[in-house]
Amino acid sequence: MGRALERAQTHICIIDYDQNAEEAIWVTERLRSEYPDGYIFGVSASSEPQRIIAAMRAGCAEYLLKPVQNERVLEAVARMEAKQKEKARSKVRGKIITLLGSKGGTGVTSLALHLALELAERQWKCVLVDQHPALGDASLYLGTGRHQYSFYELASNTDRLDQELLQGFLLHHDSGLHLLDSPEAVDAIHRAPPPAVEHTLAFLADIYEFVVVDCPPGLTDVTLACIAQSDQVVIVMTAELPSVRNTVRYMEHLAKLGYNSSSIHIVLNRHSKRGPLGDDRIEKALGCPISLRIPNNYSEVIRAINAGMPISSANKSDFAAAIKKWAHEVVSTNKQEKAKAAAAVQSKVGVLRLFGRVS
Repeated sequence: MGRALERAQTHICIIDYDQNAEEAIWVTERLRSEYPDGYIFGVSASSEPQRIIAAMRAGCAEYLLKPVQNERVLEAVARMEAKQKEKARSKVRGKIITLLGSKGGTGVTSLALHLALELAERQWKCVLVDQHPALGDASLYLGTGRHQYSFYELASNTDRLDQELLQGFLLHHDSGLHLLDSPEAVDAIHRAPPPAVEHTLAFLADIYEFVVVDCPPGLTDVTLACIAQSDQVVIVMTAELPSVRNTVRYMEHLAKLGYNSSSIHIVLNRHSKRGPLGDDRIEKALGCPISLRIPNNYSEVIRAINAGMPISSANKSDFAAAIKKWAHEVVSTNKQEKAKAAAAVQSKVGVLRLFGRVS
């Protein structure tokens, strides 16, 4: 067994579940939370289903029966290394864009799904994550119907996270867009800690070119976990005093956490030149420019929501044009960053060749 583990290319921890089952479960959960990239093997002389289920729920990737046989360990290690290789196949991480509203009712879900749809229709591989803890509206707006499993249930299975498992959680839209739904129950309780949410989003970014996250208002631990993994944070606001005030507070709080202004974008939704607050007053209060203005096509958006049919990119409305512009900017930035990354790699290779080696 020892030799098998020494040859493993993954980080594996063995926990004996026969000494103290409760303590073993606690240690397993703690390790899974703090070291999501590692794997835990539970070992026990008990083959009782309840004991096995408890260990797997806590985060054990494998449950091995005593006396532990070398061939069983080798098989388990091979499965873990296969998962590691699958994660490593995608060398270019996709972009995670997290949207949250300065207050309720700013239209975050509508903007998130229309942006994601536009990216998908441009043939980019995109997934929309409905991060609301209960009764999110993304699947309703898309007209896909609800899914029995939510994003949080996927995030609660980080030890088993692979593309095969992911497929069982996805909703598919005709545009090619994939969706991870929110819980349907009003009193839904999820047990996905922030590190597991971060790990799940990072996993999605290894598969998709764009991950768009629809967050509820408020900087909860889970939303901050989403932000921590994000390449771009979008605060959606409207031209009203409470929204402006909250946006300022969000920006101040994120600045204290170390997020610079270049990664935070302000989107002014339902924009009107004759709005209650002028753009200049809003930008002065924010201390930064508005990144994007979405025109006030409220009645058109509401009709689309009620019909479960998002506004098509072929639509000639000002709203559709603004979404197209937004998606174009997102894609252009992504291409520029990829080009810079490729140039940096080539530069590094060139320097190494001067010294007679290429790593």
